Amino acid sequence: MTVNQSRYNHNPMRLSSTTEGSIKKGLKGASLLMGIVILVLSITTEHAVAAVENLQVRQMLTENSGNGILDARDVQILFVDLQPELISSSRTIQPAALTANAAVLAQVARLTHVPVTFSIVPVQGKPGRNLPALTPYVSPKNTVRRVMAGTFMEPRLVDALGAYKRKTLVVAGYATEVAVLQTALGALKAGYTVYVVMDVTGSRSERTEDAAVRQMEMAGAIPTSVLAIAAQLAPDFSRTPGSEVLLTFDSLSPP
Repeated sequence: MTVNQSRYNHNPMRLSSTTEGSIKKGLKGASLLMGIVILVLSITTEHAVAAVENLQVRQMLTENSGNGILDARDVQILFVDLQPELISSSRTIQPAALTANAAVLAQVARLTHVPVTFSIVPVQGKPGRNLPALTPYVSPKNTVRRVMAGTFMEPRLVDALGAYKRKTLVVAGYATEVAVLQTALGALKAGYTVYVVMDVTGSRSERTEDAAVRQMEMAGAIPTSVLAIAAQLAPDFSRTPGSEVLLTFDSLSPP
């Protein structure tokens, strides 16, 4: 009897070349599909993370600045190291302009019943003094002397600001890279919403001042001007105190 050897040599687990080729193509297709899925998920995840980060930034800005308009009842102003001997070296704004604008800001504060605080440092071993133009607004009660670069390193000043229970702090001073920068960062850390008045801050270098301003902005501080602050504290110029605030604008000096 003749035996069909092919029947016995046939391996049921062995696939035909056609079937094997189809499976390989299928696996390649599945791998490609899986790769596309992973890529899509990766892109989607990145977009989702970016969206969350953007939302967090928007929420932070909302929490820090409310509706973006200052409320005079929640504002206080801090003048830092605006001293004749210090501002004389200012190059980003002329000392005369810095002085004039500081006086206007202090006058606006008085007209709108916004409390002000002055912080000064010793100069060449002698007690510091505020700009003469600020003298009408200075008193022993609202002046805090310190020796630290940062105002928030001085507990007495921290307590003085906290006593007002106003959480929006407007900062003006000299120099932008030192006293103003450290004040802004310290205030932000302490939970204040911080505005930096750029036409009442000065520096010896435009380049280094720009870097300090960028650092403050990245931390959450808001650059502004005397005019912008004044118009928000007293927006109705048809009656007091807005009409009186309006008169101070003529005394402003461009940087």
